[in-house]
Amino acid sequence: MNWTLIGNICKSDLECWGSQKEGQMSRQPSKFPQICPLQLQYGDKLLMSADETLKSYGVRLLNVSREDFESCITNAELKNQLVFHHNINESEHVEAKWITPGHHYFIALHEGDSQLCKLGLRLNVSVKTQLCRASPLLRLCSGNGVCQTEFYEGAYHCRCYHRYFGRFCERFDACSDNPCKNNGVCLSNGSTDPNNRTYKCLCPPHFTGVNCSEIVGKANCQRICENGTCVELSPASFKCICESGSSGKRLYFLLPTCFSMIQ
Repeated sequence: MNWTLIGNICKSDLECWGSQKEGQMSRQPSKFPQICPLQLQYGDKLLMSADETLKSYGVRLLNVSREDFESCITNAELKNQLVFHHNINESEHVEAKWITPGHHYFIALHEGDSQLCKLGLRLNVSVKTQLCRASPLLRLCSGNGVCQTEFYEGAYHCRCYHRYFGRFCERFDACSDNPCKNNGVCLSNGSTDPNNRTYKCLCPPHFTGVNCSEIVGKANCQRICENGTCVELSPASFKCICESGSSGKRLYFLLPTCFSMIQ
């Protein structure tokens, strides 16, 4: 984290926090200049540095209460709040005691003066637990999603890629692309095994096949396929092939039928 007054200061709720759920904004300190808030996973390392102007000016970083963060005034003994016992210079690791789970507030002072803080040199750090894998030996989100958080959330959670679901994105939804035709109901076993990503279609009356795309019985096919030809796929199932000048049409049951295009 680089402490600077140039290009890193937010001055409104939207700039600082982005989109918020209704009722969550009041939980966040805002409505005054501050460095864009930072979110960390518990166990992450945090480095602090300052731009060349602040290095030459000389600033110290303090860990303060939320009230002192908002007012830029600290009444406690400085030595108990100093993040480093010297002016901030090169990038330095922040001690683990300052970045335990929860909210941590830091301000910058020059020889005890709070003007830099009021201009925006104050930082809200949210440290959150990570709930993105069942075991440290496993990949984050099973490799099928990303581990993310929002400011209104209390921890990091998985955001699953398309067709994956579950707390750790450990399950695969073979039904997400609606493979069952003609209003068939899709049932997935949730397996992520590439060789066993199976699903089953429960077909409505008159339809059959893996995806409910075949018509049961020649008589049903001839009734449904008004301007087409019924092609036998198996002794009990048929498919409607539209004749030239006709096109497929979906009726109440999304039945594949053919109608004339001639006016």
